[in-house]
Amino acid sequence: MASSKTFLSRITLASLLAFAATAATAADAQQGAEVSMPKDLEDHHFINAIAIDDPENLLHGFHHFYLNDTGMEAFREGGPYPVGTEFVGLVYEITRDGAMRNEGEGKAIALMEKVEGAEDTGGWRFALLGPDGSAMEIDPAKECFECHTQVRERDFVFSQPHHVGELGVTPK
Repeated sequence: MASSKTFLSRITLASLLAFAATAATAADAQQGAEVSMPKDLEDHHFINAIAIDDPENLLHGFHHFYLNDTGMEAFREGGPYPVGTEFVGLVYEITRDGAMRNEGEGKAIALMEKVEGAEDTGGWRFALLGPDGSAMEIDPAKECFECHTQVRERDFVFSQPHHVGELGVTPK
């Protein structure tokens, strides 16, 4: 299994700086700011994992979701989320070994950040980065937010706390 630290360590400082300089898509520019990539996940907590097993889907792969400290209380309460909340999704290729589906190489990093002034996308700014940290060309309103409108009642956030005994408690 690929580790999140290994995946993030592949993203060089140079690629992050290049991203910061060029990541504003048309929708980001309308929102007035660029999405920023966290330098690491030390103040983020693993909260959820999903698999999108449709090869036609832009986000096809295994997803590991992390949430920063700012959003943890709202996560436990089901929203709404305060400005400064950051969700980071590490997306891995799906490999097949007979009936087994496994995580392959890192494929993308999905970012969702609660910001002021992003009314067209429910208060959230979205971005998608390649495994090298370079911005992927997306239309955040169409390719991100449109799907998130399914969970409008949860402040546009799909992830929810799940519990499996004592080991499955929501991070503090």
